[in-house]
Amino acid sequence: MKKFFYPLAIAVLGLAACQGESSKVKDFIPGRYVNEAQSEYSVANDTLIIEPARNTESIYTITRKTGFRRITQGKLQPLQQQVKHWTGEWDGEKQTMQIMQTGNVLLFNPDKGTLLNGNSEYRKL
Repeated sequence: MKKFFYPLAIAVLGLAACQGESSKVKDFIPGRYVNEAQSEYSVANDTLIIEPARNTESIYTITRKTGFRRITQGKLQPLQQQVKHWTGEWDGEKQTMQIMQTGNVLLFNPDKGTLLNGNSEYRKL
C-alpha cells in the first residue's frame, strides 16, 4: 500500500504547487502597465489597462493608450495619441495571454512586477 501512496502524494503536491503558481499569475493580471521608449526619431509612452471581462474566467479586455512625439530636426513635435481596444484570452496551461486581434502573446511575471509584450517590457503600477 505504501508503494502506491508515496508517488500519489508527490503527484498531488506537485499539482497543487503548479496550480498555486498559476493562481498567482492570474491574480496578478488585472491592472495598469506602463512602458516608456525613446529613439532618435520619437519619444513614446504606452499604457495597457487589463480588466477581466464579465461572466468569464479566461477573457480580458485590454485598452492600449499610446502617446508619442516625433523628433524632427532635433525638436519634439506635438503629442499624438492613439487608443486601441483588444480582447485577450488567458491560457492557464501555457501561463500566457493571447491578444485575439493581433496574435501577440503577453507573458506576466508577478515576481518582477512586469508584463512582456514581444520585446517590450511593461511595469505594473
